[in-house]
Amino acid sequence: MRDALRRDVAYALRGLRRAPAFTVIVALTLGAGLGAATTVFSVVNGVLLRPLPYREPDRLVMIWNDFGQGAQTLPATSATDYLDYPRETTLFEGFAAGTGGSEVGATGVLTGDGASERVELTPISANLLPLLGVQPILGRTFTEEEEALQGPKVAILTYGLWRRRYGGDREIVGKTIQVDAVSHTVVGVLPPDFRLFLPPEVYAIREGDLYTPLQIDRSNLPPRNLTTLTVFGRIKPGVTLAQAQGEMDRVAARFRATYPEHKMSQVRIRAVPLHHDVVKGIEPTLVILLAAVGLLVLIACANVANLLLARATVRERELAIRQAMGAGRGRIVRQLLTESLLLASLAGVLGVGLTYASLAVLARLAPATLPRLADVRVDWTVAAFTVLLCVATAVLFGLAPAVHAAEPGGSEVLRSGGRVANAGRRGRIRNALIAAEIALSLVLLVGGGLLVRSFLALQRVRPGFEPSGVLTFQLSLPLGAYPEGSKRKQFYEELERRLKTLSGVASAARTNQLPLTGSGALQPYAYDEETARNFESVTAEARWVSPDYFTTLGTRLLAGRAFTREDAAFGPNRTIIVDDRLAKRVWGTESPIGKPLQIEPTGSPNMNATVVGVVEATRLLGLNGYGLPAIYSPYPPFLSASYAVRTAGDPASLIPAVRREVAAMDASLPLAELRPMQEYVEDALAGPRLSLLLMQAVGGLALLLAAIGIYGVISYSVNQRQREFGVRIALGETPNRLTRSVVLQGARLVGVSIALGLAGALAATRLLAGLLYGVTPDDPLTFASVSLALTAVALAACYLPARRASRADPLSILRND
Repeated sequence: MRDALRRDVAYALRGLRRAPAFTVIVALTLGAGLGAATTVFSVVNGVLLRPLPYREPDRLVMIWNDFGQGAQTLPATSATDYLDYPRETTLFEGFAAGTGGSEVGATGVLTGDGASERVELTPISANLLPLLGVQPILGRTFTEEEEALQGPKVAILTYGLWRRRYGGDREIVGKTIQVDAVSHTVVGVLPPDFRLFLPPEVYAIREGDLYTPLQIDRSNLPPRNLTTLTVFGRIKPGVTLAQAQGEMDRVAARFRATYPEHKMSQVRIRAVPLHHDVVKGIEPTLVILLAAVGLLVLIACANVANLLLARATVRERELAIRQAMGAGRGRIVRQLLTESLLLASLAGVLGVGLTYASLAVLARLAPATLPRLADVRVDWTVAAFTVLLCVATAVLFGLAPAVHAAEPGGSEVLRSGGRVANAGRRGRIRNALIAAEIALSLVLLVGGGLLVRSFLALQRVRPGFEPSGVLTFQLSLPLGAYPEGSKRKQFYEELERRLKTLSGVASAARTNQLPLTGSGALQPYAYDEETARNFESVTAEARWVSPDYFTTLGTRLLAGRAFTREDAAFGPNRTIIVDDRLAKRVWGTESPIGKPLQIEPTGSPNMNATVVGVVEATRLLGLNGYGLPAIYSPYPPFLSASYAVRTAGDPASLIPAVRREVAAMDASLPLAELRPMQEYVEDALAGPRLSLLLMQAVGGLALLLAAIGIYGVISYSVNQRQREFGVRIALGETPNRLTRSVVLQGARLVGVSIALGLAGALAATRLLAGLLYGVTPDDPLTFASVSLALTAVALAACYLPARRASRADPLSILRND
């Protein structure tokens, strides 16, 4: 058997070398399909299939608190509830928590050992790293004593900060660093591959540059509806997710029965697998893309099968001689499948090369919507997938041509001098393959067309502000240097005044969080007896802004007024501005100006705030929807602020001047995210743009392969009918009529294929519904335009060989025949 296989391989290699054009065309055609499939599978493998790099990651969950329809549904928990979880449960090994969202001062200023640097601070419980199974490469994790209130000031550095700032100093453990003008002792350095993977909805924690102990004041715990922690849990071995969720349901029921805050909100606690939570946003897109490249591979296989059928026809005399010399049908099938496997292997090598190039481009693009990008690579799993795909495609495109080439009939071929045997059956097979190509191509092109229309609709969306001409940046004041709120307020207002005096600046303002920068704090509110009784049953996005915020962002003021410096953020005279969606829900057609809105639980001293203005709704979290309505409050002296500066010119031209003004006030303060507001809008389009580009690439390749396939089949048909055409022209048929008859032959095949493709597309595009905006999955315009475009391409592919046939000299054809 080994000798026979060796001879088959050698014979196949000689045959492919004798037909270099055929070999190159097949390798390129199939390599494009395999490369696309391997690229998408590499991403799927790295993002969806590979476990998170933690100890037994399938037992890790994220704890979500749901407060009802229209209210908070986020991975956020109060410190009081978090401390109760271990006492209330038996099916969990433990719970760990972290905090540090921007609204609670998650950023700090690192000084010493070089220029000042803005860093993300992430307070975590002492058991978080052990719960994840992460061990520092230097030093240790935190101790319980260090997470006690007013405990030691210690920090664990990330590997990137350690290498960048401290040059990889292996004696760093035990040394002191200055964070916000406060001394911290370094107790550890995290591994280079450590990442704190979080779902996109998280706002109470950020992946940090350095980690500090989470120090909770257990003697003065906050209300249970103040959700400032992100909580992780680890299920015990042998416990199913359903069992763990059942226990959390019982905990929620006890909380509702025991604590007034939870009774009012009807809280539900969910344990969500961490891996699913991290990748759920991109999972539908990747699954659809994997299905799309699967269709593309089928199209490539159909193309190659047609080429092999044509080549088998050319080789009929050779195969007939082998049969006459005693070669059995199985022997010939094996030989032809060997050739197919060699072609698939060559295409696989090209496909892997295309995959490496595509992943390099993807790494440079670094789309923010694609989590775990660092885990996307060509590994043994991808290599095994490629090998299996090569074998499967070799059988898929090679089996039918091999079986038909090995059919009995060799004596007829030899007697006829090598003319076609079984031409009718092979013609039907070729037509069926082309019909499948066109139909599958239509499905992919319709999907790409829907994404194009959706992307164009997103680009036309007004997000509730005017991003052009606005420069933004983030600033953090060190608590050690600015401990008093009055001092911070003075700094913020003076910087805002200086920015307004810059040449070309129209206005400047600040906020706790700019639009399109992720989830933020939420504000419960009540407006009638039911919502007051069940406070937190409805919730709004909470934003704090300075008086000129709406003017600077270009958000329209619809009624009332903007804030003034005299407006209070807290206390008995608190004022708020609401968006028009909330105003319509609460007051209908009445004017809300001057009316109270309850924003604290019933009975609180300052439970009401006065509405002084109504603004247009802003798409705070994404361009594809509004999410919750918004309540705006006057900006209090937080530790961090995001600034917006509007100019009539290029906002990037203001960067040097902004840096100078900040340095003039405090040279130690670093700026972060110094970028035009338009870039946030572009980032919000990154996910749809990535889906669009990938689907366009797949659809365009499918269209090219379908056109080549149609052209090849019609060309082959024309070549086989040369004698017939010569006779018809010799008998007086005009070239135009001959061309028309050939095109009509192809048009009938195209028409049937388009009909099949439309039926398939109507079913398949339902899967795209979650990725679309402003267009339905059965959009008639997209279906019609794609069908017409594909028909035009297909008919053009039919016309070219027909036109060539009509111009042939009949005398030469008949004489040579």
